[in-house]
Amino acid sequence: MSAGKKALIGLTIIILITVIIIIAVRSKPLSPPQQQSSGLKGKLVIKGSDTLLPLAQAWAEEFMRRHPDVSVSVTGGGSGVGIAALLDGTCDIANASRNLTKSEAERAKSLGIQIHETKVAIDGISVIVNPQNPINSLTISQLKDIYTGRIKSWKELGGQDLKITAVGRDTPSGTYELFKEKVLGEENYAPTVLNTPSNNQIAMTVSQDLGAIGYVGVAYADKFAKSGKVKIIAIAKDKSSSPLLPTKENIKSEKYPLYRYLFNYTREEPKGIVKEYLDFVLSPEGQKKVEEIGYIPLK
Repeated sequence: MSAGKKALIGLTIIILITVIIIIAVRSKPLSPPQQQSSGLKGKLVIKGSDTLLPLAQAWAEEFMRRHPDVSVSVTGGGSGVGIAALLDGTCDIANASRNLTKSEAERAKSLGIQIHETKVAIDGISVIVNPQNPINSLTISQLKDIYTGRIKSWKELGGQDLKITAVGRDTPSGTYELFKEKVLGEENYAPTVLNTPSNNQIAMTVSQDLGAIGYVGVAYADKFAKSGKVKIIAIAKDKSSSPLLPTKENIKSEKYPLYRYLFNYTREEPKGIVKEYLDFVLSPEGQKKVEEIGYIPLK
């Protein structure tokens, strides 16, 4: 065989091998992109406010997506449950829909714990009634008379001759405490008030009882109102004030009387994974989640 033929055969073999390699590469199924580790590792336990629960779950999911080596568990139970767990050392962050109470602050001090407070969102307490109820607004004073038991029938408020079923949260709830502070003042809830363990249960009770009235966070109220199960009513500070609905504008401007901040409490100045989480919560991306869930961002 001549040298020229040998060179031609060699070139042909090289071309064939190249073609086979190209076909093999193009035929290979694409692998999904691997989630890159951010370098942050560990576990975060968050517990507390039922009001904050859906927002905290959304934050946790996004935080774990960004940091695949981090595990975040979020549970509700009420602000009081979360703060108790924080003081007992069984959670890293306590979700709360109210400020620390005097007794909680005293217990923290007795344990030598420096509680650190971080505002994470703004919320309002929406007052809801059954959609068939013709009442569209109440004053704070009228709400107080309902929940202390002085007003027992909707007829006394210009409505139907129908017994009022006042529905509220159970005592570990921050919403329970804040409603008592802003509406009842120094007085106590009437023994007839039906205490329930969640915002969802209040809304469900109101949707099924023509005479019921309840109070829940704005995100819960909006969800049930949009499905036609409850009606959100306007609230006036007093007889001379205009009743206002808990819109984002009215809550953020503090014109709506039942507004509040939502908090994350930690045992000390946040650091490590706790600080990384809170930095995300307060970032533009974290605050965007606030709006998506139905609450009001800080800025």
